[in-house]
Amino acid sequence: MLTHAGGAVSARPDFQPTESTLEVLQSMVRDALSHADADLFLSSRGAVSDLHGLVESACGRAFSKDDASAREVVHRLLHDLYGLHLCKPRSGLTGNQYSIELLRARRAIEKAWIQWEVSRLGVVPAEIQPEEIGQAIKTLWREHAGYNHTVFDFMKSDATRPQIIKYFTTDYALNMRFYDLIVLSLVGIDEDVRMEVAHNFWDEMGQGNQARTHVRLYRDLLEYLGIEDTPDQFVDALGWEGLSGYNLLLYFAFNRREYFRSIGALAITELSDPEQYAKLLAGCRRVGIGTDRPSVLDYYSEHVEVDALHGDGWIDNVIVPVLKRYPGEARAVLEGAIMRLNSSKAYWDWQLAEMKSMPSPPKTLLAAVG
Repeated sequence: MLTHAGGAVSARPDFQPTESTLEVLQSMVRDALSHADADLFLSSRGAVSDLHGLVESACGRAFSKDDASAREVVHRLLHDLYGLHLCKPRSGLTGNQYSIELLRARRAIEKAWIQWEVSRLGVVPAEIQPEEIGQAIKTLWREHAGYNHTVFDFMKSDATRPQIIKYFTTDYALNMRFYDLIVLSLVGIDEDVRMEVAHNFWDEMGQGNQARTHVRLYRDLLEYLGIEDTPDQFVDALGWEGLSGYNLLLYFAFNRREYFRSIGALAITELSDPEQYAKLLAGCRRVGIGTDRPSVLDYYSEHVEVDALHGDGWIDNVIVPVLKRYPGEARAVLEGAIMRLNSSKAYWDWQLAEMKSMPSPPKTLLAAVG
């Protein structure tokens, strides 16, 4: 992680033959990020070509050979490279934001990954008019395999308290980053759609109440549950599925050519949250989370109430006006929606498996909760 600036540049490191290429790649990028000048660090060791060869190899394994371990590594690298553009403005964290070699590595990962995502799109509705886009998005959502995912039914009816707490820790990364995603979605947009995005931003900011910002509400929930706010540990615990969902929205936000896919992906987020979170809230109350202090669940209860309005508002006041101005981009909007649906389903599949793999609590504890 980006925690310090490195010291003097030394000779090129010799990696042990027993290290896998994935481990070598992780070590090389981690070491480069820990130095004040990643490009100088890599070039002085003669490691530039090695870096890009390792990235190409890892992407081939991840996206052509269906290697889940490689996919996790490249998505973690991409997560950390995106972090260069979102880190605190402190010495030792900002120097490599525009590292030529790290940007080149990032672009290679993005290219291989998005080609893989495109290959999974399936049938994309064609010749959709701006006024039809809302129905097209909602149809894609309701007909997708991830719609009404069983992970939320599981939490509503069957999950134990520790299993639901597990969900909160895996949901951390994107929830804590959503403020930045909304801010990034305001950059360079047309004047007639700014108000809707600004409304979303204002809700994210607790409508001006510091204690009600969504980041603060999520931290209140973690504190209530006795969960230490340790971002690195939460990210370390994610599989490629969780990292991919996080990276997808940041990839769209950081690449202007992906603007139309971005607004389609964000529409899915706004549409799907209310139904899912209502089930989660029912599960929380069933196992005693928040029953003594209902306000600790306000992060999720607000999304049930507010996102029910945001979904249609985003379609009617952002996507429709944009497509009236750029009528040839309806397909890109729908592609973004499908990519978000695919990444969400993979993430929820993983979450459900993670929760079900947890050891069952003693029957006496279950009786006490009941």
